[in-house]
Amino acid sequence: MNETRDYMLYREKALRHDPAEAAGIAQYFQPLGVKIRNNVFSGLDRVSPAHLHKPDLLHNIYLGLFKHLMEWVEGFTKKHKR
Repeated sequence: MNETRDYMLYREKALRHDPAEAAGIAQYFQPLGVKIRNNVFSGLDRVSPAHLHKPDLLHNIYLGLFKHLMEWVEGFTKKHKR
C-alpha cells in the first residue's frame, strides 16, 4: 500500500521558498512525484487532499463484473424463454 503524502509539509516548504526561485522548488519536488501548482483545494483551510474520499478500485471492479454477469443471465433466460 502506498504511504500517505504529507501535504502540509509540502505546503510549508513551498511557502518558505522564494517565489523568484520557482524553478528550484519545482526541482525539489520533482523526485517526490509532486507537481507544484494551485488546485481547487489550495485555498481551502483544513482540507487535506490525502484525507479526501478515493474510490475503491476493487468495489468498482465488482460492480462491473456484476453488471456483466446480470446482462449475460438476462440474455440467457430470454433466449431460453424463461
